[in-house]
Amino acid sequence: MKLTENDIAVLRALANYYVLSASLLHRMVFPQRKDRRNTRRRLQRLVSAHYIARSAVEVAFSTGNAGPAYYLTAKGADALAVYYGDEAWLNTNVRQPRIDRLYHWLDIAECHWIISQAVARATGVTLVGWVNEWQTMSDVDGNPTDYVLHTQFREGPKPLSCSPDAAFCLKVGEHQRVHYVEIDRGTTGCKRVAASKMPGYAELLSTRGHHQHFPTTTFDDFAVVIITTSEKRRDILRSCVSSHEDLHPELWLLASNEDVTPESALFEEVYVDHQGIVGSLMSKPAVEPALEHQKPVAAE
Repeated sequence: MKLTENDIAVLRALANYYVLSASLLHRMVFPQRKDRRNTRRRLQRLVSAHYIARSAVEVAFSTGNAGPAYYLTAKGADALAVYYGDEAWLNTNVRQPRIDRLYHWLDIAECHWIISQAVARATGVTLVGWVNEWQTMSDVDGNPTDYVLHTQFREGPKPLSCSPDAAFCLKVGEHQRVHYVEIDRGTTGCKRVAASKMPGYAELLSTRGHHQHFPTTTFDDFAVVIITTSEKRRDILRSCVSSHEDLHPELWLLASNEDVTPESALFEEVYVDHQGIVGSLMSKPAVEPALEHQKPVAAE
């Protein structure tokens, strides 16, 4: 099978997002096309040629439809490395996703897409990188390392670890800040979420672990963004987070998933901190005004 540019675009999307539904893939790769039948046929061809694989079970979506989830294979990663002439693609995560985690990975992919779209719309903001939980990272020079987001601080009868669902770093001017992502699907009690997650992030802060994840960060701290199922659950989670005064609740920002969109994710007041104060993820960068009397440059 000879791969086309559109085939490569599908493989690249799966390399970047790990697990995607056909609907998400179509929205990300072919947003200008209304008919999704060609996308489904393309996915079937790539599955048959073993460049991608699909989940053994179908997942139901909010639209009432159901379908499999897709992920990249080692053959697909090799095809990307050859196409781009860059062996870094060989480090792409091609693990078969656990069936019981499919919804979780799809939610993470949706969040990743929202942040990417929000940054693309913004002036003066750069997405330095996005990393999923078990994805290996690069050092400050871009060389691959053994570091992943999961950090095991202590073993034994009282283990302590920090396992973010994902992390991203935003750059504005000379400043770069790390944001860790927690996707809360409402399957665990709010008290337990706070009690199980907060100690790990407090230890990550004290050990400056975020500098290993994103060596170019210019901040001594970071933000933990938890996106949950509704405003009511968000508010209960906020109360639980604020009760742990010794575990740096000031790091945490909480939002309902329906409020976080490409239009709102960066600059609109959709996040609540541990004190109940509503705010945005960041302030809009100041844009230098164009020079009024600047002469136009002739096209070459």
